[in-house]
Amino acid sequence: EGLATAKANAEKNLQNARALFESHLNAVFTQRGEGWAEKTLGDNDLLEIIDGDRGKNYPKAADFHDSGDCLFLNTKNVRPDGFDFESTMFITAEKDQRLRKGKLRRDDVVLTTRGTIGNIGLYSSDVPFDDMRINSGMLILRANKRALLPSYLFELLRSGIVKEQIKRQTTGAAQPQLPIKTLVSFQVPVPTNLDDQRMLVAKLHSLEPETQRLESIYQRKLAALDELKKSLLHRAFNGEL
Repeated sequence: EGLATAKANAEKNLQNARALFESHLNAVFTQRGEGWAEKTLGDNDLLEIIDGDRGKNYPKAADFHDSGDCLFLNTKNVRPDGFDFESTMFITAEKDQRLRKGKLRRDDVVLTTRGTIGNIGLYSSDVPFDDMRINSGMLILRANKRALLPSYLFELLRSGIVKEQIKRQTTGAAQPQLPIKTLVSFQVPVPTNLDDQRMLVAKLHSLEPETQRLESIYQRKLAALDELKKSLLHRAFNGEL
């Protein structure tokens, strides 16, 4: 009973740590000052939306390898808050050259639009792969850097403003999807001054490490409580209590 109470408290604290950052993130985009404009994701002056190659040259299972020239993103690589490269698959340079659309450039933002919708990744200089492609369930959002910082676009896409629109506009029960024709209508707030965008991103980045530290603490507590419970049950069944 004590373990159950401790676990419930740790889970609540973990949720609160996540909610703290999400609340701050949403506040950034709702408490707008002067110099903000309401835009749509379909505004060509703001960004370009690029689909992947779904033609005859799209890779089959036999085309994927554990290592190679071009990383081909899978659903495990694009998470709610960025990329995860624990599990990777690659295609050859020859296969890469046969594909037309879907090749990433540095500072592109990836958005998942089929199955799990709304996961994102920023292809920044920190990503250790020079050649990457999206799969058929993703889109590339390429910011016009004269009007939109890629880092601001990334934060915008994980805000409640965009998440709520994704929730309302997603179609398909068995295989959820978010078509480009729907995505382009999304309303987004954008400061017209790039320095203001940069300042907002810096604010969010200053808070995120602390919330991540708190999340890590409570995740470790939950793991420790699970181990303790297993140990107690083992001792109980062996008559050691």
